[in-house]
Amino acid sequence: MSVDSASALDYVRGLVASGAALESIYLDLLAPAARQMGRMWDADKCSFTDVTVALWRLQEVMHEICMTTELPLRSAGAPRRVLLRQTPGENHSFGLNMVAEFFRRAGWQVHDDSSESGTDPIANVRGRWFDVVGLSLSSERHVETLATTIRGIRKASRNRGIGILVGGPLFVEHPDWVARVGADATANDGRQAVLQAQSMLEMLSRCG
Repeated sequence: MSVDSASALDYVRGLVASGAALESIYLDLLAPAARQMGRMWDADKCSFTDVTVALWRLQEVMHEICMTTELPLRSAGAPRRVLLRQTPGENHSFGLNMVAEFFRRAGWQVHDDSSESGTDPIANVRGRWFDVVGLSLSSERHVETLATTIRGIRKASRNRGIGILVGGPLFVEHPDWVARVGADATANDGRQAVLQAQSMLEMLSRCG
């Protein structure tokens, strides 16, 4: 929050050069930094603009270090597709972008760019097959919006057995809200999100 993007990037590059794992940088540095900014905002210790600029800097750092590491080769089988979206009305997407990187590095085909098909996840699943949808939520005032969105996804999806993951700080505090919004599972971070998604696919394949 107090330095320019170049200084932050130089710091992280130094960690990479010293042997720090990319996953550790994501989970032990960038994600906790984002959560701390959220706590500071909640406590009125910084403004919405401060948080927005700082998250943009974190996003820039994540993008730059991702560009320097290779993605795994895709498997020869049918690609697993995941759609990642914010709950309608949500603002910050840093956490969701980090989750997207974990899915990509696990070999998934990730659709998280709203520029092609719009931000409406219901329209997205109506027009294309997805194995899993991941939705992020940070504000309690959008809980019912998320529940309505999930019902719409299940009704519209081309995949009648689609798996739905939810994530965000509210589900860490209230894991029982997964059932409240009608999702299948939650995950605390990108690594857990991939594992949960893989578990859902395995379960569906056994049921099928």
